[in-house]
Amino acid sequence: MKKGIRKRKQTIQKLLQGDDMLRHLAFVKTAQANIISIVSSGKILMANKAACKLLGYTKKEFLSKSRAAIFDINESNFKKMLKQRTAEGQSVALVTAINKSGKLIPCEITSAVFMDEKGIKKSITSISDLSQRILNQKIIDTKKEKIVAHNIVLAKSKQKIIYTRNRKKVADNIVLAKSRQKHIDTKKEKIVADNINLAKSKQKIIDTKKEKITGENIIIAQAISDARLAENNEWIEYMAETSYDVMWDWEIASGQIYVSGSIEEVFGWKVRNNSVTFTDFGRCLLLKEKSAVLKKIFKAISSKNKTWNDSFMFKRYDGSLASTVSRANILRDEKGKALSMVGAIKDVSRLQELENKLEEEIILKKQHSEIFRLAAKLSYDGIWDWNIETNDFFLGEGFEELFGYAIKTNKGNLADWSRHLHPNDKEAFEAGLQDAISSSSTKWEHAYRFIRADGSTAKVFGRASIIRDDEGKAYRMIGVIHDLSRQKELEEKLEQEIRLKVKQIEEATEDAKDMERSDIGKELHDNVNQLLGTSRMYLDIAKREGGNNQMYVSRSSEYILTAIEEIRKLTKGMTTDIIKNLGLCEAIKNLTQDTMEASSIKISYILKRFVESSVSDKFKQNVFRIVQEQLNNILKHANATQVAITLSQTKKVILLNITDNGLGFDTAKAQRGIGIVNIKSRAAAYSGKAD
Repeated sequence: MKKGIRKRKQTIQKLLQGDDMLRHLAFVKTAQANIISIVSSGKILMANKAACKLLGYTKKEFLSKSRAAIFDINESNFKKMLKQRTAEGQSVALVTAINKSGKLIPCEITSAVFMDEKGIKKSITSISDLSQRILNQKIIDTKKEKIVAHNIVLAKSKQKIIYTRNRKKVADNIVLAKSRQKHIDTKKEKIVADNINLAKSKQKIIDTKKEKITGENIIIAQAISDARLAENNEWIEYMAETSYDVMWDWEIASGQIYVSGSIEEVFGWKVRNNSVTFTDFGRCLLLKEKSAVLKKIFKAISSKNKTWNDSFMFKRYDGSLASTVSRANILRDEKGKALSMVGAIKDVSRLQELENKLEEEIILKKQHSEIFRLAAKLSYDGIWDWNIETNDFFLGEGFEELFGYAIKTNKGNLADWSRHLHPNDKEAFEAGLQDAISSSSTKWEHAYRFIRADGSTAKVFGRASIIRDDEGKAYRMIGVIHDLSRQKELEEKLEQEIRLKVKQIEEATEDAKDMERSDIGKELHDNVNQLLGTSRMYLDIAKREGGNNQMYVSRSSEYILTAIEEIRKLTKGMTTDIIKNLGLCEAIKNLTQDTMEASSIKISYILKRFVESSVSDKFKQNVFRIVQEQLNNILKHANATQVAITLSQTKKVILLNITDNGLGFDTAKAQRGIGIVNIKSRAAAYSGKAD
């Protein structure tokens, strides 16, 4: 029977390879009764000729039926079959089928779930009629009962003959007859007793053989195996649910990888049936790292190593890259051949970002490596498993790496764990744990302090799943402990670096102001002072000379105008204070007025639709520089007589438009002047553009 069940499972696996193969094998080339139905509703979609013959329906009649019409769905075996099929994808069970006339048919069914090309879950169910097998067993039982009854009748018949002969002999010799009768009665009782014992012995042998024929031992063995498999799967699922990592199990021979449901939360991938292929894993690796990562994996498999670990970039569903660390145990057979790898992958991108920020602030290479090593250590959690009934406490290897305690057998009890709790947190920890166990909750979370092997205190966060029996009693807890202290240290260190950098920026700003004041003083002393001194010299000459004094006065006026222009240029470079005190619009108005006073150009402006409070002073300063530069370009190159400036604003866009009636230039050609380059770079700094 084991071979028959295994053969049907293999047949179903082949049937699931494709719809064309399914039709050919399940409905053309087999005498086995098969039906296909929708998993959610049980509606029958297809039935072969053998199924029609067994249950008495036509193929057309089958299409109007559901599984409730052809099976006793209230039967406990049928309900167990559905649960097992939902959990494992396939199931074998002894159930009762109902044919068209209402006759009950004992049968064995093998059912498996598959997904069609539209993503709809369907099932294929093979039905084996056990009626003839049961009838044959009843015939065997009836024959054996007849044999026993015949033996008893034969024994009684022989006894009757003996009794008749004895009566005849009694007439000849009463004394001898009594003596012989007593002897015969003794033999008779012994024969009857022997016959009864023999019949009982034969019946016991028959019953034993009958039990073996019915296959109950096979069913019991299968149930035990399924229970153990379900327990292991349950343990893995709870491990995956409570861990901060994405847990995985790679079957090397088939290339199939089972992944926990947390892969969607961590990396965004939605995985059907929690299963992917090794090829799918390879597609998520960065191209320049792929060869090295795969080479390291296969090297670990081909060696005698029992563990593997690596760090690499992993593609998320949205196309972004995540920095990850992975480690796994390699399971091998007796000859050392690698069968599977069981491990976890963790997204450490946040920690990587912290490292990158610290690298920008810290120059020394030694400090960089220490921060990276610290971030790598933060990527591991301590996994634990507590059997509440036996008080056995299992600790993962990450516990030693996190807290420094040597782990020898990975086993202990809760008291061993409690010894390392901070004295001030121990009472609240144990009370909270007992409250969670006593309640109906399936989750437990708690933040507390933990004493490391070196005596230091770690701030940790623990969470676990509470596993309960059918009555709601907690019998097991599986969870993780996450060290928050090291991540906190990194964040505090980064905060210190940021504060230091802010202070340095403030100091640099003050230095820049001092330097700017110094430059202005030098400009006034070395340039403007000389111009004014020269002008005064011409005025003094004009006073002394009588005839040509008008020429000297004119020359003095020219130098004064030059000095005024230099001072105007110098003050225009100090627009930051003007913008802060007056605002951008007022600064633009002043600029246009000064420009019109110094030249014959006419400038108009519209600035009412701009809200100054919506942008920063730095942004307004950049806009003012653009206006300043463009007016300068128009005065130098355009030969214009009129200029129009418009500054407007919407919810999404700020638009500055400057037009003139002068000479233009081809914007498609490259411009050599630094003014245009500065205008475009200032616009690009705020995600804008200049045309």
